[in-house]
Amino acid sequence: MPSSVYYVSHMNWDKSKKTRGRKKIEISDQTIRNYKHYAVVFLDWCNEHYGTNSPRACRKHIQDYADYLEATGKSANTIHDYINGICRVFEVSLLDINRPKRVTAANKNNRRAAGPKPVDFRSDAKAERSPRLYAFATLVGIRRHEYLGLHQNDFDYDESGWPCVIVRKGKNGKEQYQRVPLDCVEEIQKYFGGSENYVFSYDELNNKINLHRLRGDCARRWYSEYAHRIETEPGYAIALREQLHRRFARCEVLSKWSSHEVEGFYRIRGENRKLAEALGLSTDYYRLAVMAVSVFHLSHWRNNVAVSNYLLAV
Repeated sequence: MPSSVYYVSHMNWDKSKKTRGRKKIEISDQTIRNYKHYAVVFLDWCNEHYGTNSPRACRKHIQDYADYLEATGKSANTIHDYINGICRVFEVSLLDINRPKRVTAANKNNRRAAGPKPVDFRSDAKAERSPRLYAFATLVGIRRHEYLGLHQNDFDYDESGWPCVIVRKGKNGKEQYQRVPLDCVEEIQKYFGGSENYVFSYDELNNKINLHRLRGDCARRWYSEYAHRIETEPGYAIALREQLHRRFARCEVLSKWSSHEVEGFYRIRGENRKLAEALGLSTDYYRLAVMAVSVFHLSHWRNNVAVSNYLLAV
């Protein structure tokens, strides 16, 4: 009889999933690998606690495993990731499993973009460890591995004529055009000589600089700029909405376009609202400005991620 690991590794996999709007999106290969890993760990746990790792027999123990994870101190986000993957593998509805509610406020200390961490006080986490990288990161705000992949000809203008740093393999391996501040274009262009040579060396990335925090700083600055222009410049909201629509069209993701996501305010509620109030932050955000940050600068394409993991992560 094939082992449980063989079963998980060779199962037929539907790479699509439905979003809240009932639209389907494709799951990345890395996410599938994560799901399978969580399933194998779960099967091993079942074998240890119940003497079986048969996928059919283990299905009834998913709730037990969720309770076990909570009892051992795992965060709500970690439990969700584990159980979501297991439910996907074993074709069980996630809604049937009781789990602690995920709340941004409760996860504040774990958010990489939030505040200084103990590691930030190490000598190799200072700006002096890699001054070129640090100066660039404060203006551009991409992911660590994306800096390493930048070539000196990765600078161009997007579909709306905005200057951008081109990330050839961004989130989920997709190309992204990262907008840069107009008043810093000349400074940023100094990094790009037009050749296929890399912008940064491995040594320049060999540090503990909190690049994700710098990315969060960039996101908050961009939101402030977009919101200010929406409030003070007649017609700017229409122009920004058109720019976003053109980006959706260029990336062939118009199926994700939703007028609801770019109209009105994104209002924070519950524990997250208490967190925002305690930090002296706004509890209402322009959806249009948030989506512009999420698409042009974070490449998440989701308002909730931009607000929870970046705008509140101070």
